[in-house]
Amino acid sequence: MTWRRGYTRHAINGPGDHGIIVKLGVPSIVNHIKMLLWDRDIRSYSYYIEVSMEQKDWVRVVDYSQYSCRSWQYLYFENRVVQYIRIVGTHNTVNKVFHLVSFEAMCKFKIPKMLNDIIVPNYNVATLDKSAVVIEGVSRARNALLNGDTKHYDWDSGYTCHQLGSGAILIQLGQPYIISSLRLLLWDCDDRSYRYYIESSTNVWEWEMVVDNTRENCKSWQVINFPPRPVVFFRIIGTHNTANEVFHCVHFECPSCEGDNNCSPTSLSKMAKRRHTSGSELDLVAHPPETATEAEEVPVAVVDLLE
Repeated sequence: MTWRRGYTRHAINGPGDHGIIVKLGVPSIVNHIKMLLWDRDIRSYSYYIEVSMEQKDWVRVVDYSQYSCRSWQYLYFENRVVQYIRIVGTHNTVNKVFHLVSFEAMCKFKIPKMLNDIIVPNYNVATLDKSAVVIEGVSRARNALLNGDTKHYDWDSGYTCHQLGSGAILIQLGQPYIISSLRLLLWDCDDRSYRYYIESSTNVWEWEMVVDNTRENCKSWQVINFPPRPVVFFRIIGTHNTANEVFHCVHFECPSCEGDNNCSPTSLSKMAKRRHTSGSELDLVAHPPETATEAEEVPVAVVDLLE
């Protein structure tokens, strides 16, 4: 374990790695850990967490060694009396070092619904606040798909897209969640329709079909339900657009908040159609938009420390 400016790190050495060990001041009841993984670029980490009273018998309370995680982590488990907490990184998509910026341990009176130690959320986790990110797709604004704005979009901005037959829109959640529904808003400023399919993954290598709408003409709001599963990544692939060769998506959320009065798909869609009545299609060649795959600029000093 090594301390650096702004974070603590340890080399990922595989089995027998002692990781980062935190000693609490006194034995304490803990059921919630909140921690920040280094997130100045789009790298992901895998890890597990164990707890102990005397550093002899360790109990694993979180095991995300098979999942890709980024930025803020919100972790829950059954109440345990602990004094030592060990965080062991098992993978980093950039190098062989695990970086931890912030760490908190506490006891909550109420914890979320869990399934196999993974949160089953009843709120949208595809948000910037929950560390979700678009890692593939084209947009004039980097966070247009996840910023929650379903009202301010037009012919030139407010959506994320990809060329049909090439690429996809790829969304990464901050950590694994058990998801069984999602909702997306297809660009609907005219009468066009789209065809598409969506896949989910926990590791970006193995994909499972969520919905296949490649034979359906789809417009505006899409609400999709499917069997519950752990998810880290969603991949949206457009296959047809009746107007041109680009697939456009304005908003994505999971799980769906269709029942929320503040985000009624019917009312929002009608409002959007009243606002957008003219304009021209975005020319991706003449006006190259910002790409979501461009990493945020990182100070050179920090990059040097992470190599």
